[in-house]
Amino acid sequence: MFQSFLDFFDVHDVVFRKGDPYKLFLRELSGKQFGQGLFTVFKEKDIKEWQKNIAYAFPAYKNKTALFGYDWLGRCFGVSEDKKDKGKVLLFEIGTGQVLSTDCSFEEFINHEIPLNSDACLASQFHEQWLGAAEKPLVYGRCVGYKVPLFLGGKDDISNLEDSDMDVYWSILSQILRQI
Repeated sequence: MFQSFLDFFDVHDVVFRKGDPYKLFLRELSGKQFGQGLFTVFKEKDIKEWQKNIAYAFPAYKNKTALFGYDWLGRCFGVSEDKKDKGKVLLFEIGTGQVLSTDCSFEEFINHEIPLNSDACLASQFHEQWLGAAEKPLVYGRCVGYKVPLFLGGKDDISNLEDSDMDVYWSILSQILRQI
């Protein structure tokens, strides 16, 4: 079912059964990191809390997104449940204060966009640069955050990045976003 995704990350020990792709993806890959933290699947038990974080930062999306993962920059991915773009994958970019639609379904995003356009959707080349300068690899619940967020004029380069607790990073930037 997600063979292109698994092949891209050189994972060969996961077998998906038939059923709802979103539910199967979460059940089989809950909490797993891929590509040295390039992409992480949320633990199922953490999704409700992250839906609250998304709703606080981006109130227009409250109860309108089924989250499934995040990337190394702390950007969250979810499937829209809103009438306007139902079924499309959304990207919640806390560092820029924006929400972007990928115009891809969940399966298209996982099986095509990530393997074929990893730089566009996950900033994979920037990730490689950061890995070269990183002191330690990311673990679940951590991301690489901007010291000065891009929406406040921060630079989009390695010198403006730091290993951050993702919940703290989102909490601080969400409060700033709500004030500006």
